[in-house]
Amino acid sequence: MASLKENLESLQIKAKERTVKTQNVEYDLETLVKKINKKTIKLNPDYQRNHRWEDDVSSRLIESLILNIPVPIIYLSQDIDVDEEIDEDFSRYSVIDGQQRLTAIYEFFKNKYSLTGLTVLKELNGSTYNNLPPFLIRRLEERTIKCLRIDSTLDSKVKYDIFERLNSGAVKLEPQELRNATCRGPFNSLIKELAKNEDFITIAKLDPQGVRVKKMEDQELVVRFFSLTHNDGYKDYKGGFKGFLTQKMEVFNKLTLEAIEEMKNNFLKTIKLIRLNMGDEPFAKYRYEGGKLSRMSKFNVSVYDVVIVLYSKVNSGNISIVSDNQFRELFKNDDFFTSIEGSVNDVSKLSKRIALALRAGE
Repeated sequence: MASLKENLESLQIKAKERTVKTQNVEYDLETLVKKINKKTIKLNPDYQRNHRWEDDVSSRLIESLILNIPVPIIYLSQDIDVDEEIDEDFSRYSVIDGQQRLTAIYEFFKNKYSLTGLTVLKELNGSTYNNLPPFLIRRLEERTIKCLRIDSTLDSKVKYDIFERLNSGAVKLEPQELRNATCRGPFNSLIKELAKNEDFITIAKLDPQGVRVKKMEDQELVVRFFSLTHNDGYKDYKGGFKGFLTQKMEVFNKLTLEAIEEMKNNFLKTIKLIRLNMGDEPFAKYRYEGGKLSRMSKFNVSVYDVVIVLYSKVNSGNISIVSDNQFRELFKNDDFFTSIEGSVNDVSKLSKRIALALRAGE
């Protein structure tokens, strides 16, 4: 093992490359709201996670601001230099950490919710921004929040690292929310579109207003689809599924628009084929006992892996259509059932369940 002294040059280079340049600024709330309104600061869910705070959580933040209770610092990424001329549709800053807080402030200033659940200023429960007494409106408008602006001349891996380390909100970022924030590009836009496909929503048992969608699990399933099926991507998986999906997203974002359009068509055709031939519960998990199959769940991600790989090959004409009844026979195989139990991202189990399914489909 090389000594620290021998690695000194490499260490110095890495430390220099990974050092983040920052600038401390302080904005009053009136200015922040104006910047968000003008899109100087971007709160677009296409970049950040979906807003997941309930009104009572947002209300407590507003109460804290009125009472001048310290709130966590906001981290902004400076995406475009202040001297650079840009169209009005482009934002100069995007939010790295604090999007939930800024959204709660912005939406209150825009009268989108009423205060609720306040314990100190109980008299304000039920009030919107416009209903507040003038002195409280002035107090809110002049209240300042500390922000740290971060130079955005960073590669996506560094930005992902920043998001993960600064993930200090009341609701922790999920892996796909992190990817959504750091892996921007045409493929990231595509997965948002495909996650809204009616056939996909139905067979993946997704509730558009449910927790899974709020956590972007629907979008992660789309990423999982392409990561495992595109050019037999499942063969590339060597462990660490979170990193595997992130790496695949970075690769897909660099593809041509024509290639991404072809991926879109393959997804839509494959999903339609699955629903047509396997019904509305193709990803259900079954157990074989007592001489019969009993359903354990309506959706299982390990089963999802198998079916999407199978039907991507059906779509490409490499194997024949596998019916729902044919597929269920796999659950009678002890090796197959073991491969869908436990850790869904185990390398050997993923390879085993796909191999057994492909063999059955030949």
